[in-house]
Amino acid sequence: MPLDLHVFRTLSDNAGALLLDPATKACAAVDVPDAGQVMAAAKAKGWTITDIFVTHAHSDHTQGVAELKRATGATVCGPADAAASAPLDRIVGEGDTVSLGGDSFEIWHTPGHSGGHLSFVSRGAKLALVGDVVFVMGCGRVQPGQMAAMWTSLSRLMALPGETRLIGGHDYTLSNARFAAAMEPANAALSARLAEAEAAKAEGRFWALTTVAEEAATNPFFRAGEGALAAAVGLVAAPSGDVFAALREAKNRF
Repeated sequence: MPLDLHVFRTLSDNAGALLLDPATKACAAVDVPDAGQVMAAAKAKGWTITDIFVTHAHSDHTQGVAELKRATGATVCGPADAAASAPLDRIVGEGDTVSLGGDSFEIWHTPGHSGGHLSFVSRGAKLALVGDVVFVMGCGRVQPGQMAAMWTSLSRLMALPGETRLIGGHDYTLSNARFAAAMEPANAALSARLAEAEAAKAEGRFWALTTVAEEAATNPFFRAGEGALAAAVGLVAAPSGDVFAALREAKNRF
């Protein structure tokens, strides 16, 4: 049976995410920006949290972990650099696997946004928990000197099958869509997605779940190899990694 997903707003724009294995009832919370909001979401679904998956050490992703662990007894796994802010039961890194019921997640080290950032990738569930590496039509801010690392991390995730669902760590969707449209105004798929982002914002809908295929069609950072994006930043025929870095700097100024 496929995992059930519940993705919701927590704090102002963070993504809360719960994954349930229907067969075993194992339930994982992905990062914990606010323990009370995550517990309320689980209660509303009738799910009992058994696991906590931490993608990276930034406080807006870890500050509720200790409280949620105390309340539920959940097992916490995450990167070594999150241990200072989250009570980890298991430190995981590149090449490790973690299980949730009958599903298994590969641990990928995906640095760039933070040094220890991890992505949890389940090929069976066709799901990747990508934290602040990928957002809908965007990507996370990059640490100084880490553009090449971020491009490598994005490139790995871009190579997953198109139907793979991605759960990002924030809803910056409308801002991302506006930037993407400014960079590639002739992209019809992007224009349609911008209109959807505007409607979602107006209706108060939270949007942090996407697919690799949708991002390949509309995310400028996934599309750094396209000539139109290279031209937009004045780098025609430049390597894709250089185009990505220029696009990310342009987004910082947008």
